[in-house]
Amino acid sequence: MEPQRTCAACGHQTNEGRRLCDECTKEWARRLAWLLKAGMPALQQIVYKQATTRERSPRHGNAAYASPPVNETAQALFGTVEVHLQLMGGMLNLAPVGHDRYGRARTLKQWSELIRLLLHRLGELAGLETAGDLYADTTRLAEKVDAATTRTAERLLIGVCPDCLNERDEQGKPIRTPIYAAQSSRYAVCPACGAWLDLKRIRLEYLRSAGLMHITRTQADAARWIRDNTGVNVTGKDLANWRSRGKMPSTRRIDRHYWEWNIMELLACAQDRAERDRGDV
Repeated sequence: MEPQRTCAACGHQTNEGRRLCDECTKEWARRLAWLLKAGMPALQQIVYKQATTRERSPRHGNAAYASPPVNETAQALFGTVEVHLQLMGGMLNLAPVGHDRYGRARTLKQWSELIRLLLHRLGELAGLETAGDLYADTTRLAEKVDAATTRTAERLLIGVCPDCLNERDEQGKPIRTPIYAAQSSRYAVCPACGAWLDLKRIRLEYLRSAGLMHITRTQADAARWIRDNTGVNVTGKDLANWRSRGKMPSTRRIDRHYWEWNIMELLACAQDRAERDRGDV
């Protein structure tokens, strides 16, 4: 019987000769599938300027210089992701196999075909000694692709990085690195320290540190507060349904139209609404 191991990503127990637990392996698969279906195709369009995340034209400015035919920043990111995928394919000996200048095995397949093969053989990938590092690199690059293909206006402030808070600046104050993410994102990578972050926990910790655990609002204003702070389209009717189902036990009426709302219960309602919206797509 194969002895249990500790997951290289989350620390939970795993077995079957893998370095990652089932949950982290599934999350890895979701990351790769997102790159295949949405991330890389969108980034490729931005590379060739068939799409843009800017509000203004990329040619706006000094007209004396011609705009380059490709978005060089997006092109560099696209190449970095493809090389990462090819190196993983090389570790699984996916032919044809070549070698880079560092002597590392690297398949010569393109990203679209390669991701499908990696998803099919994810069990083998999760059993590699370097599975934890590869998983972290995939997460980091997927977040960079998400940032590069998402309009700035669609990204909301979630909170601050807890890992950076443990560090001090020159004045001895905690370093507060803001974390921004799209409303559909579950995870993010800190741009300063590279920590992998659970956005739901980051948001709750941010509100808790601000001492904001309850707000007094009308039902409609509470729903608007959720929309403004999370981007999830919650209505007053959703809140009323949650109260009637007993999922907001801390909520109490203050006046005829005003209620005292528990922040954690409001965010749980937003999470439920977001999951139902994804299920309807």
